[in-house]
Amino acid sequence: MVDFSRVVARLRKEPDPPRPRRIRPRTRLRHTALRLLAVGAVAAALGVAPAAATSAAGATGPTGQVSAAPAPARPASQSPSAQAPKSAADDASYTASNLPDWAIGPFTRSADNPLMTPSGSGYESAALYNPGVLYRGGQYKMLYRAQGSYGGPSQIGYASGSDGTHFTEDTAANPVINFDTAGQQDKCGLEDPRLFELDGTYYSFFTSVHPKADGTCYGSYDISESTSTDGVHWSTPWMVEPSTGNNKDAAVVTDANGSPRKVNGEYVMYFGQGDTGTDIAYSSDLRTWHAKGSTTPRTADPLDIHYPKGWKPYEVAVAVTDYRTLVGKPANSDIVVFTAGTLMANGRWFYAISEEEFSGQEPTRMLHQLSDAVLTPTPDVPYEWNGQTPKTAWMNSIFFHNGQYMMYYGGGDTVTGLATAGLRRPQPARPAATPFRTGFEHGQPVPDWVDGVDTDPGGGGIANVTAYGSASSPEASARQDNAHDGTNALMYSGHATGATDDHAYMRLFDLSDRPVKVGKDTTLSYWIHPQANGPLATGVSGDNSSCVAPDLVFADGSTLHGLGGSPLTPASQCGKLTLDQWNQVSVDIGKAAAGKTIVRVDLGYDQPSGNGGYRGYVDDLALSNTPARPATISRVTPAQAAPGQQVTLTGKGFGNSSHGRELVLSDAGVH
Repeated sequence: MVDFSRVVARLRKEPDPPRPRRIRPRTRLRHTALRLLAVGAVAAALGVAPAAATSAAGATGPTGQVSAAPAPARPASQSPSAQAPKSAADDASYTASNLPDWAIGPFTRSADNPLMTPSGSGYESAALYNPGVLYRGGQYKMLYRAQGSYGGPSQIGYASGSDGTHFTEDTAANPVINFDTAGQQDKCGLEDPRLFELDGTYYSFFTSVHPKADGTCYGSYDISESTSTDGVHWSTPWMVEPSTGNNKDAAVVTDANGSPRKVNGEYVMYFGQGDTGTDIAYSSDLRTWHAKGSTTPRTADPLDIHYPKGWKPYEVAVAVTDYRTLVGKPANSDIVVFTAGTLMANGRWFYAISEEEFSGQEPTRMLHQLSDAVLTPTPDVPYEWNGQTPKTAWMNSIFFHNGQYMMYYGGGDTVTGLATAGLRRPQPARPAATPFRTGFEHGQPVPDWVDGVDTDPGGGGIANVTAYGSASSPEASARQDNAHDGTNALMYSGHATGATDDHAYMRLFDLSDRPVKVGKDTTLSYWIHPQANGPLATGVSGDNSSCVAPDLVFADGSTLHGLGGSPLTPASQCGKLTLDQWNQVSVDIGKAAAGKTIVRVDLGYDQPSGNGGYRGYVDDLALSNTPARPATISRVTPAQAAPGQQVTLTGKGFGNSSHGRELVLSDAGVH
C-alpha cells in the first residue's frame, strides 16, 4: 500500500497550556490512479472524499494523510494519581504474562509472613531480618541479621526449620557470628549474611562495619567471610574485599540450589552498591578473591550494571546461574543478578527488588535488565511499609526447592519474610492481528533495558547527545507522572550538543525470542507527548522534543530509520508534532519493510545540528497487522458505468492488488 500516516493532537488538562502550534503543511499529496474493469463494488465507493492532507511522519518517504482534532479530556478517574497502586497486587508490574523468559518470578508473599520478628531484650530485640537461607539435610538453615536497637550494631544469629516458614533459634551459641568472633575491629556491625554450601562446607559473606579512629561508630566497612561445617560454629572471619575504600554486598554466583558454581574455571563474586561502585572479583578456592588475571588478594574489576543515576541507592543481592524459569524448557546458563534499591521508585518506595541478566560466558557483559521491580513495598504490606527503614524490601538469598524458588527477604529492615515463584508456562504465540502492544501498565510488556543506548548490531548508537538536566545519560524508561491513559508511560530525555550529527537511539524491547514478521499491512502506532520549555521541562530547547520516534531493528541488521524511503524517522518528526499535547501517530511500515523480521524496538532522537535539551513521553505503542487507514477515493470517472466498461479511480492507499485485475473494496480498506 502507498504509505499512510496519521497524527491526532490530544489536549490534556494542564495548568496554562501553551497555544497549540500549527502542524506544518506537507507537500501536496500525490494521487494514485488505477484503471480497472468496473465491478459491483465501485458503485458503493462513489462520493468518498479525501482526508486532510498534512503529515507528521515520513518526511523522506512517501507522503501520507493526517487528521488532527482535540479529543475529550480524560475523566478524573483515569488520571495517574487516581490510579496510583494501593496494594501489592496492583503494584506488581511483572506478571507471568510479561516477564521475559530469563527472569525469575512473579513472586507471591507467604501467607505466614512475617516469619521471624524481633523478640526479648537482647541482641535481636529490635530487628531480625535480611537472612541467608539454604535447604540441606531435610532442614532449612538460616543466618539472619539482628539488632538490639534501631540503628544499633548488628550481629548474626542462626535458626532452622523443617517446612520453610516456621523457624526455631535452636542453638545456645546465638549470635553465632558476633563481636567476640569477629573482633573489636568489627564492633560497629556484622550485617546482611549470605549463606552458601559446597562439599559439606558452609560459607558466609557479610558486611563488617568498623569504628572510626576515635572508637565511635560508624566508620569504614568491607566484605568479610567465614566458614563452618554445621552452620552454627563459625571460623574467625577474614576480609576479602575491597583492599581500599568502602564496599559491601557479596553475591557469589551459585546454582539454583545455593552451591557456588565456577564460571570459565573460576568462582565469581559480584559486589557493591550505587554510592561506592559495583565490582566483580574471581577466586579459585572461594577464600581469596582478586581481579581477573591477578594474583593480588582483595582486588577487583569495576562493573557497569547500567543503572541510571535516579536509581541510587541500590545494592547487589544474589547471583544464580543454571536456573530454570519455564516449564519444559532447559536451564538458563547465563547469570541472573538480583539487586535491591530505589529502582524506579519515583517516590513509591525506598528499597525494592529487581533483576538483571549477565552472560554466562562473559560475566561482565549485561544482557538484559528488568525496568521495574519484582517485589515492591506497598501500604497493604505493613511489615514492609513500616519499621526501622520504611518502604523497604531487601533480599540475601534465593534457591529452588520443591518446584519453586524461595526468596527470603527483610521487610522494613525489621522482620523476615518469604516470597515464592514457580516455573511459568511458556508464552503463547503472539496474536496475528496485534503481535506487539504495550501501554507500560500492570501485566503489559515493559522495557527490557533502562536508559540504555543501542550499540548492538543494527542499533543506531549515539553521537553528540548527553544527559538532560541532572540525569547521568540520555533516558528512556517508565515513569508514573504523565500518561496518555492508565498510570505509566515511557519518559525520554537528552541534550543535543549542536553538532552536525546529533542522535541517540535507546534500547526498549527485545523481541528476538518471539520476533515479529512485517506484512504488507503492518502498522506501527503510538502516542507521543513532546514537552516544550516550561516549568515541567526547563531544559528543553525549541522543538527538540518532537524529533523523536520509535525505531525498529530487523534480523538482517537493517533498521526502520535506515531504509530507503522509510515512512518514519526521528528527524522527520521535527516540528510536525504539537508540543505539550498527546499526539497519535500511525505509520504503515509494510510498504517499506514487508518480509523483514523485527527483533528490537528502540526509541530514537535525531536532529542534525540540534542544540539543547529534549524531553517527553511515549505511550500505547503497538505493532498491528491492519492498514493504518482505509484507502481513499477522490474521483471516479465516469461516475456511472455499465458492466464491463472501463473506469478510473483516483485516490491513494490502493497498493498492489492480490486479486489480479480486480479491486476489492471492503470495511478493511482497498486491496
